[in-house]
Amino acid sequence: MSAAIAFARWFPWVLLAIAVTALSGLVVRFALMYRNMKRERLERLQASREEAPVLGVDGDRFVMYALRPYGVGEAKQLRAGVYLLGSEDGGTISLQINGIVVDYSDGETITLGEGDTVRSEKDIYIKPYTEE
Repeated sequence: MSAAIAFARWFPWVLLAIAVTALSGLVVRFALMYRNMKRERLERLQASREEAPVLGVDGDRFVMYALRPYGVGEAKQLRAGVYLLGSEDGGTISLQINGIVVDYSDGETITLGEGDTVRSEKDIYIKPYTEE
């Protein structure tokens, strides 16, 4: 009978400790979930505010910086048309046009159309081409 009395004394405290521990765990888990949701929302907001890449200017040429997507069109960075390509080292120029990688030589021309997206592997020079 003394075992039953001892059990009756500590059993409610054990249940209370288990309940408090479980509740604390849930509170911590929800706090972490809320923090992660806030962080993801902030990242989405910052990503939506990112500005489109800007072309640099070097004399009469534009500079397309490496690994930045440039849009072609009326309200984009480049207008549709023919452009003369150049690079610092005079070597091969790899461009990704609408997801397809094409290699060009220094001094070659490229025709860009409305809605195209262009990304270069390295910094290159691009100049509107006009036949004289």
